Amino acid sequence: MTKGRVRHIEKIWLSSAEAQAYLGMSADFFKRLRTNAQIHYYRVGRCVFYAKNDIDELVTSNRVI
Repeated sequence: MTKGRVRHIEKIWLSSAEAQAYLGMSADFFKRLRTNAQIHYYRVGRCVFYAKNDIDELVTSNRVI
């Protein structure tokens, strides 16, 4: 039997903890974004997930020139 390699797959969905680490922001920051409807989020049971591209769009749309 040959051993296969697992290809790297870019994450599409980030958990709350992953999203916080990705931007280096606190849980309160993301809670404020959700409360003010500034970012879409998805709830599965008690877990909250964010689409990585939504986070990227949020950052680029708030770019200061």
